[in-house]
Amino acid sequence: MRTIRQQLTYKLLAGFVLLLGLGGMSVYFSTRHTLLKGFDETLRAKAIAIAALLQHHEHRLDDRIQGQLSSSFDRREATDFFETWDNNNVPLLRSQSLGDSDIQWRDGTLKNPIIWDAKLPTGRRIRAIGLILKQEGRDKDGKSSASNDIYLVFASGTRDLDNTLSILAFVLVATGLLLLTATMSVVPYVLRRELAPLNQLADKAARITADSLETRFPVATLPGELAPISRRLNDLLARLQCAFERERKFSADLAHELRTPIAELRSLAELSLKWPGARQADTDSEVLAVALQMEGMVSKLLALLRSEQGVLTVTSEDVALLPLVRNVWKVFAEKAASKNIRWGVNIPDQTNVNADPILLRSILYGLLDNAVEYTPHGGRVSIECETNARQFMMRVTNTSEHLTAEDVSKMFDRFWRKDAARFNDGHSGLGLSLSRAFAQAMGFEILAALDCKSQLTFSIFRVSGF
Repeated sequence: MRTIRQQLTYKLLAGFVLLLGLGGMSVYFSTRHTLLKGFDETLRAKAIAIAALLQHHEHRLDDRIQGQLSSSFDRREATDFFETWDNNNVPLLRSQSLGDSDIQWRDGTLKNPIIWDAKLPTGRRIRAIGLILKQEGRDKDGKSSASNDIYLVFASGTRDLDNTLSILAFVLVATGLLLLTATMSVVPYVLRRELAPLNQLADKAARITADSLETRFPVATLPGELAPISRRLNDLLARLQCAFERERKFSADLAHELRTPIAELRSLAELSLKWPGARQADTDSEVLAVALQMEGMVSKLLALLRSEQGVLTVTSEDVALLPLVRNVWKVFAEKAASKNIRWGVNIPDQTNVNADPILLRSILYGLLDNAVEYTPHGGRVSIECETNARQFMMRVTNTSEHLTAEDVSKMFDRFWRKDAARFNDGHSGLGLSLSRAFAQAMGFEILAALDCKSQLTFSIFRVSGF
């Protein structure tokens, strides 16, 4: 699998090669165009000069004129060539530099000459221009006669131009190869250096374990592109740290809660084994009570787990609220009477709520159980409800003592109790956590609040459709 650095290296080098090639081609062809333009202007000027000399002498192309024209082209290494014909395609004059070679003709005028590339039979590359020189013929009496046009082809060798272009191409290619070689060394070095923070980030992440979740990645010293990643990783580590701490606390609390009933079971078993004759009649009842307490704790934990995993089965139907509240209160009526707790309910008749009846009953059971258990002697427990087409709100209020705002914020934590020494009161510290989980499964929420008169109120309200 390719790394980011390898992909960047390949793509940057490919892009550089492409840009270098396009740049080199642009330089070459623009220079070639400029050189050809200058070469053609010189070619045209020379052709026009020859044409002017021929037109000046009209039909007096005698030996003297021929010698004058050809004397400049008789060098063995001459670079210029010309050839002329008349209307009947009869050769009139040609440069000695052509030897036995001929130049292919193409039509052109003095104002609009045609320029083309050609090759002599000897293989020499030339660039030629063709002109037609219009001249009026005259007879011996000086009268006009048929026109006597002259066809002129002038050419120059392109050896110097070709050599210049070859040298330019060689220089561009050599320079491009040198630049490419340098780039192949520089790009990996620069990428390796600039991506070093990313490697450091990866190395640091690889060293993080469950025992070092307090580690945080630097933000201020990282490049701008890596700073958001570092912040997100820090947020993730913070959440993981909280989750691990919560699980550690949960494990410790669970072990703490189970230690007492397990110790009771062990004590009862040891006494029965050591003094079987002194076994009391209520020993089995005590064992059963401890087992039921542990079973209830496990059942609540399993219910919490199903709720958190979203696999809790939830139904929906209209539930008559007032009969449900009175039915649940009957379970606690005797204990409330023993503590002289006053009871009040303010729920209009025919009040219905769309909810799961089993879960709603469990929620009320948990709230009333908590209220009756921790309301002091002579206190009061009340339930009231407000409902309309769009809103549902039910409040369970009880008198409290020794509670603070900090305690209220912890009430829905698992295994939390105000008095940590109360282990044998039948409460596992899971009731309120389970009530909130059931409420959230139905689209409700439960909040706790403590007023200035030490009245603790649990509010149940709908936060989403059900």
